[in-house]
Amino acid sequence: MKRYSASLLDPAGTRHVELRVRTKASWGSDASTVTVQSRVRTEAAQSTPVALHLRADAMRSIPIGSVTAQLTPSLHEVTFTISPSGEWITSSFAVTRSRGDKRVVTHALLAGRAMTSSTVNRKVYVSVSTMVATLLLLFGSLAVSKSARDTTVLADHITTAPLQTSDSTIDSPASTAPVTTIPITTTVAPPAQKFSALPAKSEFPAMESTTEQELLADIPNDGKTWIVIPRLHLRMHIVSGISDDRLALGVGWYKASQQPGSKGNIGLAGHRTTFPAPFFFLDKMRVADSVILIVGNELHRYLVKANEAGEPYDVVQPNNMGVLAYLGYDSVTLTTCTPIGTANQRLVVHAKLMKRSPFERKD
Repeated sequence: MKRYSASLLDPAGTRHVELRVRTKASWGSDASTVTVQSRVRTEAAQSTPVALHLRADAMRSIPIGSVTAQLTPSLHEVTFTISPSGEWITSSFAVTRSRGDKRVVTHALLAGRAMTSSTVNRKVYVSVSTMVATLLLLFGSLAVSKSARDTTVLADHITTAPLQTSDSTIDSPASTAPVTTIPITTTVAPPAQKFSALPAKSEFPAMESTTEQELLADIPNDGKTWIVIPRLHLRMHIVSGISDDRLALGVGWYKASQQPGSKGNIGLAGHRTTFPAPFFFLDKMRVADSVILIVGNELHRYLVKANEAGEPYDVVQPNNMGVLAYLGYDSVTLTTCTPIGTANQRLVVHAKLMKRSPFERKD
């Protein structure tokens, strides 16, 4: 079971939204049933819309009053509303799993932003419950065998403490570590840490003449490295490393490649569908589009290069690390999983460094 939570501030107060999502696969079939429990605690009188992204080939059924949209052949969006009663509301629907994958729900969205998620391990829950029940039965048996005056048996509560981790974005050179494969986009519960990123969108947004200016206007004076891609409406931290926990914090830097700000080929990776999904629309890039890195107080502008077929990207196998090799010019290489909803191949975009210029960050 996965739990999602988020808060939304509106004129009537703060809406606290909670979801409980269970997925059950049908035996001997590619069908799965998704059960959603939802509630919203708020002083507002309006219902609250929430969206789920599902990795599935088809929708077999949908909840009454919901709206569905097919984003790609293997990714669907279901939008429904939650009444402000504060009570849990249960609904369910069925899907045809994508390539047999049992992990149907990728993430939930509130007001276009991904909700914080956590996973409840049912096996651990059952094991702890069984252990507690066994201890209670044992104490009960001992109580019965005691004398009549021994009438009360007390047991301590079993508690567990959550693990806490923290890490930072690139702000100093890091050591080089070998990498054997371009990362696989797997579902990972994102940490509660906040960072400046534009919300994931279910439809590809148009790039306006002011898009780049608006994205660059909000780069904070935090000393960290940032990536800005106007075509994708993307502004996000660049973090050191490409493991799942690092990619949950932003766009990851391959330590086997050149560090942002240096010469050579800088390798960057980002999730396609897993939160925060910065490269969901990477296949929409065009030749000569800008990829901008903010390193210290400098702006490094790269322009997307065409491949031999004149296309802005290539599709390679996951173990093809040659895409991070020196290309004959200073460059940045962006990688993500493809097709959407799978980790079968990698989509790769190369961009050539065109200009370095001073940049003033926002105080």
